[in-house]
Amino acid sequence: MNYLKFRISACLLIISLMLVLSACATNAGGMATDSGTTADSKTASTGDATDTRTYESDKGTVTIPEHPQRVVVAVGDYVGDVLALGITPVGAPDTVFDAPYYKKYLNGVENIGDSSALSLEKVTTLNPDLIITYDEKAYGNLKKIAPTVFIPYGKYKYKDRLMELGKVLNKEQEAENCLADFAAKIAEKKQALSDVIDSGKKIAIFEITGKELYLYGKSYGRGGAILYDELGLHAPAKVEKVAFEQGWASISMEALPEMLGDADYLILGIRGDGVDQGKDIESKSVWKNLPAVKAGKVYQYSIDDFYFQDPIALNYQLELISDLLISKK
Repeated sequence: MNYLKFRISACLLIISLMLVLSACATNAGGMATDSGTTADSKTASTGDATDTRTYESDKGTVTIPEHPQRVVVAVGDYVGDVLALGITPVGAPDTVFDAPYYKKYLNGVENIGDSSALSLEKVTTLNPDLIITYDEKAYGNLKKIAPTVFIPYGKYKYKDRLMELGKVLNKEQEAENCLADFAAKIAEKKQALSDVIDSGKKIAIFEITGKELYLYGKSYGRGGAILYDELGLHAPAKVEKVAFEQGWASISMEALPEMLGDADYLILGIRGDGVDQGKDIESKSVWKNLPAVKAGKVYQYSIDDFYFQDPIALNYQLELISDLLISKK
């Protein structure tokens, strides 16, 4: 009997050892887990959320998510591009919340403060996986929070910028589709405005900000991209000379007849702190004697309407500018 008990105990011991060795072999090959899946299979199943790629930015190579999920756009000028690509950022600067054309897209988007004085604490709490900016001063702090892509403002025209952001966000096809749709709308408007465009009439963009006076070209918003690039209109030669290369130019009130005397149309913007200055200028003969003013061909635009330059903003501006030119024929 004792011998039989010994044999049974020995057999049980051998079976136990075999089970242990089998478990060790499984862990070594695939790290078996209690749930029956392996760590390798878990990595494969969640790989899409953690896959990365590299992007060559103006600040060097940046490792970014393959498909960003929580994007913070730290400068107002790029928010419309991101929205046009079908991505709702988790955070954006305060300036974009006043633009009428963005409102329906911004549900749930957090205000991260003024572009020039962002709340880094707020950005951090949003747990972004990608940040986009052109702000040199903020870049160093932002890249400590999450991978940050730096795209200098003014480096690209709006079409190229949209394509570049499409590359960053893995939305290149969406960018192409968006631009194709906009091109079709431009062609339609050019047909409706063909008589104005073919007339060779000149149009200038003039803005009053506090005590400062500015002319604008193609690349600083204010409808310039629509007027000059897309519709093919021209500014007076002297305006093109001083304002088009940089995108804007500061002028004096005394220079108004020289700069705007050849303009058939004026697009006028008055910032909030320039209201008094605007009233003062409009009361003077130097303004009243401008040909466009005498002909009643001045259109005053809202800064909120005309400030940004992206597909969403430009679609909105295209409608306003078309209506203006048709009404002022």
